[in-house]
Amino acid sequence: MARRSASSSQSAALWFFGVLFLLGTLVTMGGCVLLYVNPHLPFNPFPPPELPPRLTLPPTPTPLPIATLPPTWTPTATATATFTPTFTPTMTVTPTPLASPTPSATPTPWWRYVLQPGTPFYVSSSMFHPEVGCQWLGVAGQIFDAQGTPLGPNAGVYVLVRGQLAGEPIEALGIPGLAPWYGPGGYEIQLAEKPIASGGTLYIQLVDGNGRPLSKAYYFNTQDDCNANIVLINFVEETP
Repeated sequence: MARRSASSSQSAALWFFGVLFLLGTLVTMGGCVLLYVNPHLPFNPFPPPELPPRLTLPPTPTPLPIATLPPTWTPTATATATFTPTFTPTMTVTPTPLASPTPSATPTPWWRYVLQPGTPFYVSSSMFHPEVGCQWLGVAGQIFDAQGTPLGPNAGVYVLVRGQLAGEPIEALGIPGLAPWYGPGGYEIQLAEKPIASGGTLYIQLVDGNGRPLSKAYYFNTQDDCNANIVLINFVEETP
């Protein structure tokens, strides 16, 4: 029994000291936390130094005085410079007339096609259209290139006749190669159904597919004559 009482006394002592140790630990940790939050507590043996008070600036700066100039500045001296010329320059300029420009001669335009020598000339329509007799009036002919070859329908060259005949406007187009009875490359344009006389009211000209002239405009006459009711006009190509 004595041994058991001694063991109980030792256990109670160990519990007592354990509780004291735990309480001391809690108190120590609590003090550390308080010192961390507020290091200026009275029980802190090493308090931090006090911070100096903050500097407070005045609310409104005081402006410095501005120097004031006198209202009027009075000059103390005035200097006047006087210049008197000692000579008068004279100069006489004689204008030189400009030379009159010399008119230059206007160059003669070059045309790709010109009239064949010997044309125009007149023949009877009975040579080519015997079925119509004298009831016909027209212009016809051939077109040759620089080598003397007659042009065909695909050459891109067309015959334009324009003007007036007996007070009526005339504008007709012919295609080389479509009237072979006048020869290879022949063209034909009918102007009326009877012979009519005219003097310089009609012209003939070669043009391309866009209507640009390939020759100058040649005016020709027609006759009121059954033996001269076809005007034959041939064109030849020239080399530049």
